Amino acid sequence: MTRVCLLGVVLLVAGASAVMPSPAAAASIPSPSCNGGGCGGWFRSNVTVSWSYDAGGVSGASGCGSTTVTEDTSGTTFTCTITLAAGGFMGNSVSVKKDSGPPSVEASFARAPDVEGWYTSPVAVSFSGDGGPSGISSCTSGTYGGPDGVAVKVSGSCTDGAGNVGSTSVSIRYDATAPTVTPVPERPPDTDGWYNHPVKIAFSGGDGGGAGVTQCTAPVTYGGPDADPAHLVGQCRDGVGHLSPPVALDLRYDSTKPAQPKVHATRGSGAVTLSWTSAADAVRVEVVRSPGTKGKKPAVVYSGKARRVVDKRITAHARYWYQVRLYDRAGNVSSKTLAVKPSTGILSPAAGAVVRRAPLVRWAPVKKARFYNVQLWRKRVKVLTTWPSGVRLRLNDTWRFAGKRQRLTEGPYQLYVWPAFGTLANPKYGKLVGRVNFVVKRGRAATRAASRGAA
Repeated sequence: MTRVCLLGVVLLVAGASAVMPSPAAAASIPSPSCNGGGCGGWFRSNVTVSWSYDAGGVSGASGCGSTTVTEDTSGTTFTCTITLAAGGFMGNSVSVKKDSGPPSVEASFARAPDVEGWYTSPVAVSFSGDGGPSGISSCTSGTYGGPDGVAVKVSGSCTDGAGNVGSTSVSIRYDATAPTVTPVPERPPDTDGWYNHPVKIAFSGGDGGGAGVTQCTAPVTYGGPDADPAHLVGQCRDGVGHLSPPVALDLRYDSTKPAQPKVHATRGSGAVTLSWTSAADAVRVEVVRSPGTKGKKPAVVYSGKARRVVDKRITAHARYWYQVRLYDRAGNVSSKTLAVKPSTGILSPAAGAVVRRAPLVRWAPVKKARFYNVQLWRKRVKVLTTWPSGVRLRLNDTWRFAGKRQRLTEGPYQLYVWPAFGTLANPKYGKLVGRVNFVVKRGRAATRAASRGAA
């Protein structure tokens, strides 16, 4: 038998001397089909190989039934042979390739992790695979440069000759980001943005990359020198060695007190006048009086920027303590306390006062005195004696004394006040409270100051 190949079709002829049938009587060459179509290329699913031919003039066939390929193969050959009625054979063969499984894929990194299992900068990655019968056609590759993470996925794929695609993902630890640092004072500023006594500053780090902060600048306690501002700088380092940019805390610090004020006090009729010196860096003055205005508890009687205050809410017989406080911009305070003794003697009229009308006489109280003896003298003649129970007496323009009508005429007068104990019937007099001279002048020439003195 002689095998003759024509255009990829295997033609089998029985006997070397076999005579080919005439064209009109010849059968057709068997034609293969795979899943109803062509059989070339790669199949990814089961393949059913079937044959078709012209049965006229055919007396027999071998291998021409349908066959299904279920296993992957790089090429399985199937042959259909027909026996011609006129004598001889004709046949055809086909090779079927099947690859149904995706390739296995592996990742390869261009270098090992940089620090303790972490990549800290972009790394090239390529993928390779086992393509089975059809082999690998192509694989992906690239460079991973973020985002950061403890277990980030790096994915890739390969495609085999049959078009199957396999993929894989590999977890890596990646941190290419430096940590951040934040200065954290242990407390807010003491006054208006200023610290005036030592403050501890800690440095706190944050790391978005995942490796975590392992070290920061040690806490520092700032207690001077005075500065506006003082710069306190800190940094943090993460687990892969990244160092944060330095961050400065600008801290305003002043712990120096203003110079102590010098305080002067004058106690007059019904008021205490305070004056004081001020320091160049003082921004506010506070005057505290004890006892206060509503009892024994100290009270602020002035707050501002002045250098003088008149306190009229006083009691004549009371002793007071005044504390003048100077505050600077940082809340530092220096102070001076001054005691002001109770008023003594005759409080009004003032010594040497010139009055145009009968004056109001007031004097400092004497402890345990039950009443007082007041005497008024004109030149060397006594013109009035009286025993008021309180510490004030309004003189009149006219009155009766020693059986005579007296008149407050122009001229000089002397006024005396004694404390009295016991009873009016049996008085006991104490030490002279005070003596004061004043002048009565009815004319218009009397000054306003003289008029005020009579008030």
